[in-house]
Amino acid sequence: MTRILAALVLTASAAFAAEPLNTKCPITHEAANPAIKSTYSKTIEFCCGKCKAQFDASPKAYMPAIQKARKGQCPLSNKSSVAGKSSVYTREVAFKDAAAKAKFDSSPDIYISQVKQ
Repeated sequence: MTRILAALVLTASAAFAAEPLNTKCPITHEAANPAIKSTYSKTIEFCCGKCKAQFDASPKAYMPAIQKARKGQCPLSNKSSVAGKSSVYTREVAFKDAAAKAKFDSSPDIYISQVKQ
């Protein structure tokens, strides 16, 4: 039982492994300072387990859906979401300077798609 539990924890951790910190600032498009960063986080709600599994397998592939996600609506099917079917997309983002961080923090959904490695 302990081995099964450990395997499940490792599998879940691998599925939501953190993306590497970006090296280019999404605001200025210049080199990012890894000491100046912000955490982008958004809860995405789904209509069914199939949509959730699809998203969880490759969240970055659904960046436009993440940006447009609305509470109560599945961004993949546009159907009403179901309680308990949600995922949280989280990503640390580095910036060139504090001004770029402040601009990102004021409207993160607009700028998150500009984050590149």
